[in-house]
Amino acid sequence: MIGFLIASVRHPGAIRVQAGNGQDFTIPPPRNPGSPAEPIQAAPPPPARTGTGASPFTGLERAATTTEIAIGAAALVVLAALFLFVRQGVRAHLINRRATIDAADGASWMLFSALMLTGAILVSATVGRLWQAWAGLAAGFALCAILFGAALVLFLRAPERRR
Repeated sequence: MIGFLIASVRHPGAIRVQAGNGQDFTIPPPRNPGSPAEPIQAAPPPPARTGTGASPFTGLERAATTTEIAIGAAALVVLAALFLFVRQGVRAHLINRRATIDAADGASWMLFSALMLTGAILVSATVGRLWQAWAGLAAGFALCAILFGAALVLFLRAPERRR
C-alpha cells in the first residue's frame, strides 16, 4: 500500500476517495500502534467493465513470450525465402514475355513487398494476439491492398515496355 506520512497533518476520521471507475470507497483512519491488529478482510473484486476501454490493447491477456517472438521471426524468414522464389518466378515470366529487366524487377519487387507486408501483419497479429486491434489491422491490410494494386498495374504494364 502506497501512502504519504505527514507528521503535521492529523486525520480526523475516514477519508472519502473516488476510484477510477466512479465508485466511492473510504479509507479507514489510521490505527494506533498499540492497538491489536484486526484481521484483514478480502475486498470484493472490482466490477467488470462492460464498455470498451481507451486503448484497444486493454483486453489482451498477456504479452508475447521470447519463444513466441522467436517462432514468429523464424516464420518471417521462411516466408521471405518463399516470397523471394515467387519474386524470381514473376521476374523470369515477365522477361520471357519480352519485358525490360527494369520493368520486370519493379513489378516483382512490388509483389514481394506486398507479400512480405501481409505476412508480417499476420505473423505479428498472431504472435502479439492483436486480433482485437481491428483499426490497426484494417489500416495495415489497406496498405497491403494498395501495394497489391500497384504490383498488378506494374505487372500488366511491364510487357508493354519491350526490349
